[in-house]
Amino acid sequence: MNESDNIEISESNDNSILENLPGILPILPLRDLVLFPYMIYPVLIGREQSISAANYALENTKYIFLSAQKKSNIEDPKEEDIYSEGTIAKIVQILKLPNGLMKILVDGLLQGRIIEFTDNKNFFEAKIEVIVPEYETDHELNALIRQMSQLFKDYVKINRNIPNEAVSAFENIDEPDRKLFYVAANINQAIEVKQSILQKFKLKEQYYEVIKILNSEIDILKIEKEIDNKV
Repeated sequence: MNESDNIEISESNDNSILENLPGILPILPLRDLVLFPYMIYPVLIGREQSISAANYALENTKYIFLSAQKKSNIEDPKEEDIYSEGTIAKIVQILKLPNGLMKILVDGLLQGRIIEFTDNKNFFEAKIEVIVPEYETDHELNALIRQMSQLFKDYVKINRNIPNEAVSAFENIDEPDRKLFYVAANINQAIEVKQSILQKFKLKEQYYEVIKILNSEIDILKIEKEIDNKV
């Protein structure tokens, strides 16, 4: 699975999605990618099981559950090789490539969790619990948003792999959950680190997690810069 360099912001509406969302969804295991809600990503699919899951979604509601593999080098993952926490998404575009691969554009909609796998033998399929962000806009949340915003600006400034335009896009987002997931998607970190954000189910806890990750990344980047200067 490949992650796009450019992260787009989804305009999804939570209420209309919940009304139309099936309780059981096909699952697409992702390698080297954690997909977050409100983000639009192109995903390259090659495994027969994954192609079957995508085709099933396309022929029905277009909704699919995306979850990262615990180890990206596993070619034929089992249920226990897939993280339970992931993102409910909708397939918005598909491109079938001449080499048999399939490229789909997915729109991340809502955070979700696998409750129970079905007996489907053709592809992974499971009952999915929707995690709807609940929060109060209080002083603590405002402080968390302010701190994460400043850290994200510092992170983009010191990290040459992220374009400065990412800050402009971030500042145009108003909703606290969208702001959080946008930053989470733009952090260059290992799968298990980014997955830790989806393993929290309360918005404030997710903010604390992202702030912790950003602080750690900024410290490492500063040390790397010092090493470069000394060399």
